[in-house]
Amino acid sequence: MPPVRALALLLLLAAPLRAGVLEEEVESFANAMHALSGRLAARDLSGAAAWFGDELMGTLPEEEFPALQRVAPGILEGHAMPGLLDVAIPRARFLERLGVFLALLPVTEEVRIKVPAAGTRKDGSLEGTLKLTLVGRDAAGRRAWLKTSPPFRAVREAGGGWRLVAWGPSPLEAMAAERDFFTERAAKAGLYDTDPPVVEHPTLGLAAYGAAAGDFDGDGRIDLACCGTRGTRLYRNLGGGRFEDYAAAAGLASIVATAPLFLDFDNDGDSDLFFSANGKQRLFENRLVPEGAPRFVDVTARAGVGIASVAFSVAAGDVDGNGFPDLYVACYNLMGPILPDRWDAAANGLPNLLFMNQGDGTFREEASARGVADARWSYAAQFCDLDGDGDLDLYVANDFGGGCRLYLNTGGTFRDAAAERGAADSGHAMGVCFSDYDNDGLLDLHVSRMSSTAGRRILARYAAGPLPFQKRLEAQASGNGLFRNLGEGRFAEASATAGPFPGGWAWGGGFVDFDNDGFEDLHVPNGFLSGSSLEDT
Repeated sequence: MPPVRALALLLLLAAPLRAGVLEEEVESFANAMHALSGRLAARDLSGAAAWFGDELMGTLPEEEFPALQRVAPGILEGHAMPGLLDVAIPRARFLERLGVFLALLPVTEEVRIKVPAAGTRKDGSLEGTLKLTLVGRDAAGRRAWLKTSPPFRAVREAGGGWRLVAWGPSPLEAMAAERDFFTERAAKAGLYDTDPPVVEHPTLGLAAYGAAAGDFDGDGRIDLACCGTRGTRLYRNLGGGRFEDYAAAAGLASIVATAPLFLDFDNDGDSDLFFSANGKQRLFENRLVPEGAPRFVDVTARAGVGIASVAFSVAAGDVDGNGFPDLYVACYNLMGPILPDRWDAAANGLPNLLFMNQGDGTFREEASARGVADARWSYAAQFCDLDGDGDLDLYVANDFGGGCRLYLNTGGTFRDAAAERGAADSGHAMGVCFSDYDNDGLLDLHVSRMSSTAGRRILARYAAGPLPFQKRLEAQASGNGLFRNLGEGRFAEASATAGPFPGGWAWGGGFVDFDNDGFEDLHVPNGFLSGSSLEDT
């Protein structure tokens, strides 16, 4: 269920009837704005006219794309210019100015209108604030972003449609990149591939597919393993920015799994591959050592890791200090046939797995015995020495508000200290990574989670009389979480002050200093299954 609808459903079930009726009106209007976004993205102003009154109180900036002031030297330039005073103008005039506004970006990649706040007037009309965002390229070819948040008023027609009758003045925020940092090169590099839409494979259910980087052929270049519905791709780095798919030669092309992980589980000096899966987990030994050429042999049965589950990712780390990497597998559940027992604190997922490396090529599953058999619909986990005592602790990202877990290693067993250490994230967590974003020498924490404009809009109505689980719901709608390490493994959330980080339906991602300025930046992929309409995103 998409985040807007899932959170809206939860809130409407808990809300008084009047609030529920109001949100149905606002959601209807928000859907109309989604449809208008599509018209504007297509530059179809005649079609867009249906969403505006014959005459409206409205304004748009009258000047062309301004000379931008530098925001971050060498990276972004920005500008804020005021809107005009409200004047009543005919629809045709407003649409003309709207066309000029859209033309500020001759190449448009996205036009999106959201409704962050709305309420009803005595006359039955809606009023509130819109958020209009344009992404594309300006006349100079620079990648640019335009944002404005005008106040609005809208009326519903007899046929159920909506018309905007007021579009108030609002500052325009503009940014443009001085240069492109990234260029799409997948096809030229030999990495481009397509996967059939998941909706065309109903037997697979809800699944995530990941990738891993490692040098499997020992030539000093980073190779890639990628999972998908049609099998695994193993991209061998040929140098010079070129790759070839080596999966068939390596014996991995037919492996359907959710996420790969390169690791040297037998300490023989080459990179083996573990696959988390919806089904049995799989382990493949790389025969580069001793054969001299990369070839992967299925050792799942011999290693004892072939436990069936709905697993979405895996992390490796030496839990007990015996010199061999152990494996922690984050497990979910069969979404659809099984639903979370609570949408704000689910705990009926499948238990996570901890495979302890015995040093002889075999593993023992010991998650329960070591205190980490989490069953809160886990998506991802990472090992990290968070308290500086020399052993590896574990952070687990959980979905549906079940609360993320910070497991401190206490001599090979773990105890959950997320709450006492200030890291008990309770959103829809789907990814976790560590890095020192403020350069104070301590590893900070980033959690990928969902953000929902509709969810924040609904929750704002309860500010005076909050719901019993208001804070958990706010976390589920607020976007990605950033936690600053205060020392000794204690954290304070810095999402609002350093961000915020609205990322839609965010997944993995992580820290990376993409501009080489010595500070860690964040990249977060996002998205989910959608239909042909923005309503379904």
